[in-house]
Amino acid sequence: MAILYDTQSLLLRGLTKLVRNPTLLVTYLVEPLVFLLLFSQLFQKLSLFMPSEPGGYLAYLTPGIVMFSALITSPLSGVSIVNDLNSGFLTKMLLTQVSRSAILLGRLLTDMTVVTAQALIAIVAAIAMGVTIAAGLPGIVLMLLTVAFFELAFSGIFLALGMATRKTETLNALAGFLYLPLIFLSSAMFPTSFFPDWVQTISNYNPMSYVSDVMRHLVTGGLSLSTLLDAYALIGIIALATFVATLFQFRRVIA
Repeated sequence: MAILYDTQSLLLRGLTKLVRNPTLLVTYLVEPLVFLLLFSQLFQKLSLFMPSEPGGYLAYLTPGIVMFSALITSPLSGVSIVNDLNSGFLTKMLLTQVSRSAILLGRLLTDMTVVTAQALIAIVAAIAMGVTIAAGLPGIVLMLLTVAFFELAFSGIFLALGMATRKTETLNALAGFLYLPLIFLSSAMFPTSFFPDWVQTISNYNPMSYVSDVMRHLVTGGLSLSTLLDAYALIGIIALATFVATLFQFRRVIA
């Protein structure tokens, strides 16, 4: 099918652009490793206050670093589409027979590939530091699928925002405003028992908490079907909403 070929071509274009920018590529790939080492060393004494957590704070932190890397990489889609709009590349592409849907899918799949690589680096580094993945290899695969699904949903947000604002400065400002509260007002980095009551309430409704908890149970054991379904249902709702918003903005761009 034409859409599959076009999506593959645009995915390869996105990955090729990344490979040709080694500074950006290295930054993305080293980022999860740096965060894992930094946070695990800065807060290593938290393990003393988490006696019920298998593997201590490092095991607790690993899924949070995977989510943190995914969240801060999400704006990549928006920045890319803004650059394509401002450079005229998107206009030229629309004059060809390329599938319109493939333009969006190729961009989203590029981000999903980057985030999956980041997640794998973080997981391998955590294992090298002594973390045991209770769910084994199937658990690692499910972690990678979960973070890829999460990235699909959240990249769509920034893809829509990028087409709406058409300015990388505005997009980066919005991204910074969104991802720091999302990550730190969740169970991703620290147990919610450490939080004041009002933060615990926010964390209970934060999508980052749902996804982080799924991956944490894969690391430490004890994942329930209801926890998995709740997280995937929430990501699915976000993905659907961002899909509608992205299509709306894209139709305005190509009109």
